[in-house]
Amino acid sequence: MKTIILLLTVATLGSTLGVAQDPGLALTGGLGDGPLGALIATIGNKGPIRASFTERRFFPIRKEPTVLSGIIRISQERGLSLAYTRPEPLILIADPWGLIMRDARGRDRQVPVGSREAGAIGSLLPIMGFDLSALAAHFDIRALGGPQDWRLEFRPKDPGAPNPLGTIIVDGAFTEVTRIEFRRSSNQRIEIEVHDTQTGVVFTPEEVRRYFRTQRPR
Repeated sequence: MKTIILLLTVATLGSTLGVAQDPGLALTGGLGDGPLGALIATIGNKGPIRASFTERRFFPIRKEPTVLSGIIRISQERGLSLAYTRPEPLILIADPWGLIMRDARGRDRQVPVGSREAGAIGSLLPIMGFDLSALAAHFDIRALGGPQDWRLEFRPKDPGAPNPLGTIIVDGAFTEVTRIEFRRSSNQRIEIEVHDTQTGVVFTPEEVRRYFRTQRPR
């Protein structure tokens, strides 16, 4: 389904979560000694994650956003899975081997490596894992706010590159990620609110079978 593909390829920023509008602290792949250094390191080592999310997709031709919701699962070993439950069931799996779309019948369709869709969804892997060294090659990273109300901004180093992902924003409170935004332009954006986060979870065999890739490509 094209719902999520469109969703993660046209994206946004523009939210004001109470973070001060200051230039922020530049991060260059390492966490440094900034006020968020220890916090980011803690977030990046929280282990497997399961959380609910609500996603709002904004287009200039529509007055109201399209609203989607579901469950996100993240495994350092298996990658990231977005299981959409509304408005239609769809599972997206992003891992080191590529991107898979899985329909309600369990049928998989591989999204081509190097496509904008694969790049957009695949970018969530290092972002949710807070692997700044992996992101620093392609983004300028700035940290704003403090431990209780923080923001990380990822701005492309080369905005003129083919199929750029645009600016990515991650907001959080203490060790919880609360919001992710993708911004392609001022009037095209995706807002993802993350809630009910569980960390250090153990996925059941049924969850692994249903929500992750079970056979790795050779």
